[in-house]
Amino acid sequence: MHEEKFNIIEGKQMTLESLGHELEQITGLSVRDFKGDASRSVATKPNQDQDFETFNVRYDFKESNDFVDVVFTVKKERSLEDYNLDEAEVTVQLITYKREGAPQENESDKISE
Repeated sequence: MHEEKFNIIEGKQMTLESLGHELEQITGLSVRDFKGDASRSVATKPNQDQDFETFNVRYDFKESNDFVDVVFTVKKERSLEDYNLDEAEVTVQLITYKREGAPQENESDKISE
């Protein structure tokens, strides 16, 4: 839906608040919280010496049940409490627009039995 425009900001560094404003511009929808709802992606990495950590953030919209899910990386800190995601410059890795209420697995309301 917005993939071409999402590609422009993937790989860029910005704050989560700036990212929320960018998503508003791209989607034309109002973001509920510009800092989003961030959570840590916990996974065993092949290289534990990497200097970054991976997180997800979800941005919900006021006018719709749709949302945007963003995977981002940030400089690795010593402990989880040391991350200040409200102020940190993050690197946007992947942006996905999720439509709520869209037909699942090729189901459609237009098909009747």
